[in-house]
Amino acid sequence: MKSISLVACAAAVLAGCSVNGSTPVTAWGKKDVTMLDYRTDAGQCAVLATTRQTETDAAKQAGGINGQNSGAPAQAPSGGASTAGTGGATGAVNPVGGGTYRDSASADFVNRAAMQHRTQEMSEQLARNNALKSCLVNRGYTEFELTAEQRTQLAKLPMGSDERREYLYKLGTDADVLSKQSLAKK
Repeated sequence: MKSISLVACAAAVLAGCSVNGSTPVTAWGKKDVTMLDYRTDAGQCAVLATTRQTETDAAKQAGGINGQNSGAPAQAPSGGASTAGTGGATGAVNPVGGGTYRDSASADFVNRAAMQHRTQEMSEQLARNNALKSCLVNRGYTEFELTAEQRTQLAKLPMGSDERREYLYKLGTDADVLSKQSLAKK
């Protein structure tokens, strides 16, 4: 699965940044770069971004299942849950009378777990995007905004096609496009 993600990410790197799977709004370019270097840099930066280690510590996220206000209830000698340390039944992870591994978790617990998981995924994706951008910038690439006309033309070209890559390469190596449409100057 990682190899599929890696290939998809590498193919999309210089194709631009898209919003909700639509036609990209931005792309990357570098004056006087060869097509081979253009594609190589895209692939290498994609690999670096995809394989970077994330340093998220879910235990420090308040409100999540690993947050400061969660904590599983202590087991009472009878095997039932004790509300000690959870603030009583109000706000407890598992209501009184059920153990940690009972058939259904409380809706609050499920919602916090889902929110914590989604937040962690979004944080990791942001870190990968930042690593990708940083890699491209360090290699001398410039992010530029595509015009409406360029986006329309790009939308006509099939994803992953040589024609699409060549069109983006042509735009990304055009000094006029880079100077007028660069996001760095905005």
